[in-house]
Amino acid sequence: MNDHKDTTFEAVQAPQATPVEEASPQPEAAPGDAAPAPAWQALIQAAEEGAADLSDPVVQLVQEYKEAVKARDAWEDKYLRAAADFANAKRRAEMRADSQILAARERILAAILPVLDDFERAFKAVPAEAQQSPWVEGFALIQRKLRATLEREGVTEIQAEGQPFDPVLHQAVVSEPAAGVEPGTVIEVLQKGYTLEGRVLRPSMVKVAQ
Repeated sequence: MNDHKDTTFEAVQAPQATPVEEASPQPEAAPGDAAPAPAWQALIQAAEEGAADLSDPVVQLVQEYKEAVKARDAWEDKYLRAAADFANAKRRAEMRADSQILAARERILAAILPVLDDFERAFKAVPAEAQQSPWVEGFALIQRKLRATLEREGVTEIQAEGQPFDPVLHQAVVSEPAAGVEPGTVIEVLQKGYTLEGRVLRPSMVKVAQ
């Protein structure tokens, strides 16, 4: 017979866990209390107020930043002023150029008006039997073309006869009594007047009723 040997197993006890102490609760901040600022923010604030150590690199950086902002604002102000001055100078130059162009147009067109006057005086002197002559018709065509050219350039004849005298538009040369006409009324145009785009190019020379 085989001898049976009893094997005894010793119970192995698990190590006991060390009890963990509960952390004491932190006091909650009051609703009105502000959270404390980080140290670097406090340092920047002190630097801005001039109460920090100027040898601190952070303080020096803040000072450099402030100087850079000032310089930027100064250059921006100079740029805005220069841009405004340039815009004003450009506008003045454009207005001056427009005025010079208009003055040149007035001089040129005013110099043409006597030619138109000569045509009208010449046609008044044409005898009745020559009114239908080819050469008279040819000169009449030239007159019409000249008048049309002036109208395209903005020249308009002033309508004066039968109108109340206007010292801006009319130049009174003769004043005489006129039956059935209100005093101060233009009764005859001695020389036609013209305007250029609403500006008087030449006033009408007129006869006015007393």
